[in-house]
Amino acid sequence: MGSALPLGLILRVVFSSYNKRVLLNMVKKDFYIQLIQSAAHRLGYHIRRLDTGVSIEDPYVEQKRLLGHKAKVIFEIGAADGRDCLRYAELFCDAKIYAFEPFPGNFDLLKNKSAHKEPRIIPVNAAVSKREGKAKFYVSEWSDASSLFRATQTGSTFDKYTKTVREIHVNTVTLDSVCSQQGVGRIDILKMDAQGAELDILKGAENILGENNIELIYSEIHFKENYEGGAMFCDLMGYLGKSGFKLHNIYNIVHNQKGQLAWGDAIFIHHGE
Repeated sequence: MGSALPLGLILRVVFSSYNKRVLLNMVKKDFYIQLIQSAAHRLGYHIRRLDTGVSIEDPYVEQKRLLGHKAKVIFEIGAADGRDCLRYAELFCDAKIYAFEPFPGNFDLLKNKSAHKEPRIIPVNAAVSKREGKAKFYVSEWSDASSLFRATQTGSTFDKYTKTVREIHVNTVTLDSVCSQQGVGRIDILKMDAQGAELDILKGAENILGENNIELIYSEIHFKENYEGGAMFCDLMGYLGKSGFKLHNIYNIVHNQKGQLAWGDAIFIHHGE
């Protein structure tokens, strides 16, 4: 009988063959990825790989990923009929949700439907601003576009929805005053959908912002002056940057008929997070 081959030689042959197969599979995989990417480019798309769980389409899912299950207090400003409050209640099972809505018609829906369905939603019939008291409120053709700031005529097809149809007076509160009255020491999520009033809302939260007790902000952002004197995206970025926040991502971007950026939504995260 012939002499047996050394074990080391056998292992080298086996592993060499295995590595060749692995390398070949990697080359094939890379080839197919490039082929698909090339086809996508021809159609005007680019394919990219994201970390597991990251959502660039659904800002609510992304907030859940960023915070996990630990959100206990959520403030939603401009809650309308409460539909987004219900989404938050579904995603954050232990959260108490303070829902602020000044327009009477929307508030009735918020209180009698959404808050009735979910007892963790606490409806507050007031606008949030930089000072407490009373303020003029401009009701738009589409009630969800109503604001403490008068809508402007931008030449956009959206103007017909934002135009002012009447004026009312509403109660105003500040975040600092509400937090003090309710014993809230920390806000996990601050959502602002306030049609240009975002900067005034933050100015009424100097204490809680200064103490770094807001973890995540999800806000409507404006790229055009859709409301007279309303906060622009650059204003919000500057103010939040000084308060220790950084931009995470932008969602739901809307363009006007001229292709210009009109508005969208953005997630801001505190630097310490």
